[in-house]
Amino acid sequence: MKTIYKTSLLASLTLIFITACGSASSDAKKVEIKKVSAPAVEATATTQPAAKKVESQFEEGKHYVEIFPEMQTDSEPGKVEVVELMWLGCPHCYSLEPQILKYKENHPKYVEFKQVPAMLNPSWSADANTFFIAELLDPKGEKELIHRAFQAIHDQKRRLRNPDAVTRFFVQQGFTEEQVNNVRNSMAFQAKLKRAQEISSTSQAQSVPTIIINGKYRTSPYMAGGNDKVMEVLRFLAKQENK
Repeated sequence: MKTIYKTSLLASLTLIFITACGSASSDAKKVEIKKVSAPAVEATATTQPAAKKVESQFEEGKHYVEIFPEMQTDSEPGKVEVVELMWLGCPHCYSLEPQILKYKENHPKYVEFKQVPAMLNPSWSADANTFFIAELLDPKGEKELIHRAFQAIHDQKRRLRNPDAVTRFFVQQGFTEEQVNNVRNSMAFQAKLKRAQEISSTSQAQSVPTIIINGKYRTSPYMAGGNDKVMEVLRFLAKQENK
């Protein structure tokens, strides 16, 4: 049993390290370590039918949690709002990006999907600025500016942390300095920053990436068991909310 416990503990700590950037961190290398899995128990035979296992595949309190009080959503009537709370400086958010991009293109019609830059740490505000400048310059996402910003930060090791560096980045994407400054000084830009702060606070998230479903549930790769699993939990909860 001691061997099993040590193996379980090591696996849990490894999973935390690879799936989340914590709110207490000032850079992408620090992660939040809050929970350690309970000791593993020896497997036992079961007579439960297969159908029962499918029904309980995702459990509240384990794979996702309920948000209380429930968050206010901004989606259209009849839509299920799905929000990815993320940070451009987070390597785990960048790792999840391929699945997120695929989901954005193929999610059900009843879903309204949004990415929101997390404001869990004061140092993350610079990346939130970059995110919303990109979103306002390219509202339809045709130039994939968010993805290009991810690439610049993680693949090219660029530091988009001050206004001049951010402006240069967007000029290189084909925009003028005047366009960038107009967006940066707009009321729409300030409104988006304020709403991101509200979502970050009311979601009660402590790390990113975090997925919020219809203002009622919160999950993450750490809770769900990895990037693929969190997308399964997302689909499960969104479908449940559409009933």
